[in-house]
Amino acid sequence: MVKEIPSPFNTVNDNKGNVLADSLHQIFIENGVDFASGVPCGVLRHIIENLNCDRKIIHAPANRESEAVGIAAGAYFAGKKPVVYMQNSGLFAASNDIASLLIPYRIPLFFVVSYRGCEGENAVQHHVTGRATVGLIASLGLPYVVFGKHDLGGLVRSLFVEMQQSESSVVLLLKRGWNR
Repeated sequence: MVKEIPSPFNTVNDNKGNVLADSLHQIFIENGVDFASGVPCGVLRHIIENLNCDRKIIHAPANRESEAVGIAAGAYFAGKKPVVYMQNSGLFAASNDIASLLIPYRIPLFFVVSYRGCEGENAVQHHVTGRATVGLIASLGLPYVVFGKHDLGGLVRSLFVEMQQSESSVVLLLKRGWNR
């Protein structure tokens, strides 16, 4: 007998994961997000679960960060409004795709990036990229915000406004424990 395993894609999320992740998801919906791609990270698990379970959002997980950028850029040209998620180490891996595709062709993607190796984190394998993350984003000229004790709604809404006005991709950096 074959046991049917339910698909994790486009199902109803019965698991009310996290209040801040749920709030962020609602803001995505309010701002027209209807597509998502990225590479999983445990820090972003509640966000990814919400994207994965929302039937109004096409979710196309990627194997590599540069692949996620390419998939999301294609979705943008097909009329979608994408969110791309990844770890900051993946932002380095996708930097050429951002610099040679998104920036010159003014493709506005909303990046949600886990900020591993930032001040206060004890995972030594992330320290080098953690120290260099803000510098990388700044050198690309992308608007970004490191979420702390801000009003998440106002912060994310302002990034969407910036993305629309500047026709530029934007980056929301989330530190470990951001959703507590």
